[in-house]
Amino acid sequence: MGIDSLQDVRDVTIIAFTIAGTVLFLVAIVVTVVVGMAATGAFRAARRLIDEGVKPMVSNVRGTATFISDSAVSPIIRAYGLLSGLRRGLGVLSGLAHRGGGGKGRQEGRKK
Repeated sequence: MGIDSLQDVRDVTIIAFTIAGTVLFLVAIVVTVVVGMAATGAFRAARRLIDEGVKPMVSNVRGTATFISDSAVSPIIRAYGLLSGLRRGLGVLSGLAHRGGGGKGRQEGRKK
């Protein structure tokens, strides 16, 4: 019951490659599952690191930006708006004063 002919060698080769392919396929499935579980664990660890380390820092930065906005930027904006309104109001009043004197228009009263 040995390998006597070329057909027997072919049959043994087919059987050996089938067994090797099946074993390698099963090993590939196991490796894929293990790598998938490792990747899931790494994603969970990274998410935990972000939740514990980065989110509080972002909250602190957001609080600092709000504080700076409320205490420094808002008063500057209000003061600038007040000054701009005063300038505009004085400009309107001074324009009316120029128009009321002697019938001269605004263009005629300017220096060239």
